[in-house]
Amino acid sequence: MGLPTITVPQYELALPSTGKTIKYRPFLVKEEKILLMAMESEDTKQIINATKEIIKNCITGEDLNIDTMPLFDIEYLFLNLRAKAKGEIIELKYKCPKCEGEIPIGINIENINVKKNDKHTDTIKINDELGIVMKYPTIDIQQGMDASEKQDIEKLFDIIISCIDYIYDKETTYANADHTSAELKTFLESLTDTQFQEVSKFFDTQPKLQHEISLHCKNKVKKTKKECGYKEKQTLEGLQSFFG
Repeated sequence: MGLPTITVPQYELALPSTGKTIKYRPFLVKEEKILLMAMESEDTKQIINATKEIIKNCITGEDLNIDTMPLFDIEYLFLNLRAKAKGEIIELKYKCPKCEGEIPIGINIENINVKKNDKHTDTIKINDELGIVMKYPTIDIQQGMDASEKQDIEKLFDIIISCIDYIYDKETTYANADHTSAELKTFLESLTDTQFQEVSKFFDTQPKLQHEISLHCKNKVKKTKKECGYKEKQTLEGLQSFFG
């Protein structure tokens, strides 16, 4: 006789990029094992592959391409998988810059959202006839840029090139896949500084996993035995910020 099957709860979540509702289950011990092994390796590529594998395992009834999903979708989804598996409260600790004591803070994952900028657009108009349509960085694109030893301006060019969906004019469209990186780089280098800044603004204003916290140090100062009282607001951004 086989062992009994354990029923796992199902949840729904709207993806920030599209608003599409997906169904998922919390990650289980087998996914926790995958993640712990990857983290023990301290290899960024293994951690990213583990993250993608866990998400693929936990999405139910959906054919999502994890490799093309925006990074902020991945971060938001993984954070919610973690919440359902290990609890909604994340406990973080900060060092007080005034008294150097420890400031503990609990963050409810359900209050963490992807922040969207009203001025953001994926279409950059170069002029009345020419424009660029962008796509969001994926987890693989971001990892590649983080691991690159190139200078900041070179990294920026590589990110932009990877995130160009297509270029258009009044007659046709020019898909990224149909052109080499060298061709796309030459196109970018032909822009004026003002036009290039408009392209860069796509990344500055893109949706981000963000949450503002308020720090308040209540540690007693040894000499006066009074509360330190240090206060500060911080904005946490990106998945890594919530696992300190």
